[in-house]
Amino acid sequence: MRLLFNVPHSKVAYRIEYSPESETHLLYLTARQQAIVLDTVDQKLVYQPTVDTKNRKPMRPNSLAPWELRI
Repeated sequence: MRLLFNVPHSKVAYRIEYSPESETHLLYLTARQQAIVLDTVDQKLVYQPTVDTKNRKPMRPNSLAPWELRI
């Protein structure tokens, strides 16, 4: 699942690409939960995905993921 967003020229948008593993994980969620996850990712990660926030933090080095996004 790959998404590219059209955004106003005043902001730089990033392309969000979902790995095959994440797509598989989404299948185990209900349709409502999937919508919540995808909508939150769209809102929180399109413009400044590498900025620390209250709900987005870098994790200690591990094999799973470099960042945590709280939904």
